[in-house]
Amino acid sequence: MILTVTMNPSVDTRYQLDELIIDDVNRVTPEKTAGGKGLNVARVLGQLGDDVVATGLLGGHMGAYMAELMDANGIKNDFVPIKGETRICLNILHAGNQTELLESGPTIAPEELDAFTAKFAELASKADVVTISGSLPRGVEADYYAKITGIAENAGAKVLLDTSGASLEAALKSEVKPELVKPNLTEINGLLGTSFTTDDVDELRSALASDARFSDIPWVIVSMGAAGSVGFHNGRAFRAKTPDIPAVNATGSGDSTIAGFAHAIAAGADDETVLRTANTCGKLNAMDPMTGHLVMDRWDEVYNGVVVTEL
Repeated sequence: MILTVTMNPSVDTRYQLDELIIDDVNRVTPEKTAGGKGLNVARVLGQLGDDVVATGLLGGHMGAYMAELMDANGIKNDFVPIKGETRICLNILHAGNQTELLESGPTIAPEELDAFTAKFAELASKADVVTISGSLPRGVEADYYAKITGIAENAGAKVLLDTSGASLEAALKSEVKPELVKPNLTEINGLLGTSFTTDDVDELRSALASDARFSDIPWVIVSMGAAGSVGFHNGRAFRAKTPDIPAVNATGSGDSTIAGFAHAIAAGADDETVLRTANTCGKLNAMDPMTGHLVMDRWDEVYNGVVVTEL
């Protein structure tokens, strides 16, 4: 089983407009989905045929509605209830632009976090792989992801951590490390105090190898935008590039990539297959107008077009 964690979920509302008229009425037809990075991961894993359970925190009327949306999408879920109201996030697509309005979400009480920690330990003990994605809600300390990573890894699950900032730094400094982290090039430069470009892969490899924070993390993936990504696994280094197919909606592609990693790692795939699968999922999401959804009928085309080179 694969467990996905979304600590700060949202009811995502998407508006498609030919033009956004400021200071006037814009009539729209909403598309509502159960949102959050971990839920995007769960949706893609469902498409890939995995046994997946989504967990996190839900509260209020919006939380109840979000649970209905997950049930309607066929996403198995086991969330912990909270008193605060689950947030709403608006995504307005207009004239080739994307404008987002993101609520900050509720503040989590200590007893609510304790209840989630207990629920997480129960679910993680049954999982082969755990994905932890996105931001932490208010009231939760930055080292919380490091804490639950330790719980999952000590229970025998492999943790794929997709976060940034203080949460990522705390996890890197923790005694128990995740199986995989996926910072982008800007984030990795910030962590290392460097200014590497997409051409400095050898230098990046050396810097990671000499940094104790990364020494016990089997998979370090650095995304590089249009230049693809590089992956470092147990002393080996790879460059991955996807075929040049125009994107329709790139939102959720990072989450879909994490789903691909989880799917392949849970299956015990070899290094090249892991990278090819993850990059295929990211690309297929970008080719679909829906967020956290793959154009599955083009799987073979994209999978066979992903180029993975060992460096």
